[in-house]
Amino acid sequence: MAGGSDPGWALRVFSVFLLLGLVLDFIGCDPVKPFGIMNGNVTLNPSYDTVFKEITWKKQKDKVVEWYRGSGLREFPPYQGRIFLNVTSGELTIFNLTSSDEDLYELESQDLKDSITFLLSVLEPLPSPILNCTLTDEKVIVWCLIPEHYNRHVDLIKYSWDCPLEQCKNSSNPELEFKKDNDLSKEIQCTLSNQVSKMKSSIVLRTCVPDDRSRHRWLVIIAIVTSIVILLLMLFRKSILRNRRKAHEIKQGPH
Repeated sequence: MAGGSDPGWALRVFSVFLLLGLVLDFIGCDPVKPFGIMNGNVTLNPSYDTVFKEITWKKQKDKVVEWYRGSGLREFPPYQGRIFLNVTSGELTIFNLTSSDEDLYELESQDLKDSITFLLSVLEPLPSPILNCTLTDEKVIVWCLIPEHYNRHVDLIKYSWDCPLEQCKNSSNPELEFKKDNDLSKEIQCTLSNQVSKMKSSIVLRTCVPDDRSRHRWLVIIAIVTSIVILLLMLFRKSILRNRRKAHEIKQGPH
C-alpha cells in the first residue's frame, strides 16, 4: 500500500512546486515603481547580472532608445539629448523629467529571459503646507492643508507633526486637537512628505486663541466711550432745558 501511494505523493509535491513557481513568476511580472521629481532625473535599473549584446527601451509601444553591439546607439524623440543608457548594466537615466515622462517603461533584450517593466511616477516638488486653526469648545484644532494648486499624486502625501506636546507623537492625521489649557507658547510644526520631497510649516498655538487682555482692554475703552456719550447727552439735555426756561422768561416779560 505504501508503495502504491508513492507516485501520488510525488505528483502532489510536483504540483505544489509547479504552483509555487507560477505564483513567483506572476509576482515577478509586477512592474518596478520608481519615483522622480519634476525637472530632476531618475534611473531605471534592471538589476540584472548579464552581458548585453542588444538593448531596447520602450515607453508603452514607443521606442526611447535602442543599442546593438557593433551598430551603436539610437535615441528617439522626445528623449533625444536627455537620456543616458549604460550598455553594461542596461540602466536608463532620464534627465529634465516632465509630467509627460510618467508612464510604463519596458526593457527588452534577447539577453534576458523576460522583459522588465517600470511604472514611473513623476512628482512635483511639494509646496509649503498651510496651517489654520480655530478655537471651539475650549479646544484648539490645527489643520495642515495642501494648497489647492497642488493636485498631482496627493494620495502619496504623508503628514507628520513635531512639537513637545503628546498630541504630536506618531500622528499622521492632517489635523490635531489641543486643549486650551495646554502650553499655548509651544510651536507646532507640520511636515508634508512623499517619495521625492519634504516641506514644513509651523504655527504658535497662542495665535489660535484670542488674547484675553486685549479683549479686556477693548471692554474698558467701550465703557469709557459709553460714559462720555451719556455725559454729553446729559449736558446737551440740560442745556436745552436751560434755553427753554430762558425763552419762557423772556416771553413773559417783566411784571
